[in-house]
Amino acid sequence: MKKALSKILMFSVISGFALAFAAGCVSQTYKNGVPVADEDEDAVKSREAFKEISRVINSYKGEYADLHFEKTEKIMQEIADGDVDTIKEVMNDPDSYPPPVLMSYAVQVFRSGNYETAMFWYYTAQLRARSDANKSLDRTTHQGVTELSKVYGAEIGNFAKLNPEKLEITMKQVLEWDKTAVRKYNPKWVAVMGSEARVGTKIRFIPEDQYALADSETRRGWEQGFQAALRQLKDRQAERAE
Repeated sequence: MKKALSKILMFSVISGFALAFAAGCVSQTYKNGVPVADEDEDAVKSREAFKEISRVINSYKGEYADLHFEKTEKIMQEIADGDVDTIKEVMNDPDSYPPPVLMSYAVQVFRSGNYETAMFWYYTAQLRARSDANKSLDRTTHQGVTELSKVYGAEIGNFAKLNPEKLEITMKQVLEWDKTAVRKYNPKWVAVMGSEARVGTKIRFIPEDQYALADSETRRGWEQGFQAALRQLKDRQAERAE
């Protein structure tokens, strides 16, 4: 069973990194000398899709309602509003908060000009979100995570693509951090990203004793996916330089 799970995870996390990394779109728009992403049709659709998820959360029933995702949304909104107390609380214990909170924080950090720090928290959140989706037996949670990534990752993903050297350093830091950090949040938060949340009452998840394997295999696949993406970025840079 564990060997089968390992093979499934390796396939999904490598492809998952490609989906996550593609959230940022290279553009020719600049803000304060830094390239930012133009908001294209896909980005607008992704934001609207996430708004729709948020809108129906209060109608969730059973175990989905017990997740109280509205509390997570409240923290995300407070961060977006620049609430200093909330931001300090999150950064004092970042491992206690689910990935969407860290994504929201990363966006604010990026817009304040701390680009490397923003990349670290965004890709930490990405890694964990994909790992949590790998624990879910509702495979549609992966699409939900991808949409979430598009909502919060356009500017950061774009900057990362145009700065592969900084991205490489950041990704090593992310992987090392996640190996030793103890996740204190409930990984089942990701269930609200899937389609089953709208019609079901019970969350389908792998057994808790397999969480560590899912996290480890996700990190391994994530690193492989990143190395492949990095090679492509460097090849493109070399072609443009010629």
